[in-house]
Amino acid sequence: MGVKAHLAFIKEIYKVELAAAMAYRFNFLTQSVGMFINDMFWVLFWFLFFQKFVDVNGWGFHEIVLLHAVFATGFGLAGVLFTHYRHIASYVEEGRLDYYLTMPKNVLLYTILGFGYSDFGDLVFGLTMALFAVSLWQWPLFLFLSLMSMIVFMSFTIALMSITFFVGRFEKAAKTGRNIMQTFAFYPFSAYKGTTRFVLLFIIPSGFVAGIPVELLTTFSWPWLFITIAVALGFSLLAIILFYTGLRKYESGNVMAMRG
Repeated sequence: MGVKAHLAFIKEIYKVELAAAMAYRFNFLTQSVGMFINDMFWVLFWFLFFQKFVDVNGWGFHEIVLLHAVFATGFGLAGVLFTHYRHIASYVEEGRLDYYLTMPKNVLLYTILGFGYSDFGDLVFGLTMALFAVSLWQWPLFLFLSLMSMIVFMSFTIALMSITFFVGRFEKAAKTGRNIMQTFAFYPFSAYKGTTRFVLLFIIPSGFVAGIPVELLTTFSWPWLFITIAVALGFSLLAIILFYTGLRKYESGNVMAMRG
């Protein structure tokens, strides 16, 4: 199957997904708006926090808005374009990967493709925050760093989910690991020092999901930009290796299931 055929097939998948979303417009709008409002509460929390405290090791409200702009844009992009990446463990446990094995290769790509309703709210929220916190000349860098954030977050999640191939029931543990990374990403990265900072950069890469992108937007550094790219590529490779190595161990559940 050539590149053009792959792209045409992906286009058809998104056409079906968008048609399904438009068929349930009220659902789509309520979930998107609900997520946007939920994200706003986080920003409100930090706004009130900085009414009493000047900064957190050099991070103020502006950096927090940048953090939410990068994270929500990256997270939203992942959900809008590849929403099924967070369901791999359940697909393995329930034998639901059978459906995707009938797809043209690449199996991983077709497994994660999908449109997430609520994630659209995250994406709009992230871009809205960026309008207030990102200078016009910084937008190319902001969009690139949001893409890196998406890749790191997705890759780490897929890597965790792929452990299910090897140990069986691992979905809850994988979700816990993903939530831990997400939780640490929500707080000022300047608060983390020493060993904790190292762990949150190279083991549980919360720092590259939001913290380092914010620092690059406020104080640009070529070395840290290259490190960010290297980490994104490294975790992508890890996710691909774990998924396809595990796929060889996958036992069909003989399940005839609709995509979802």
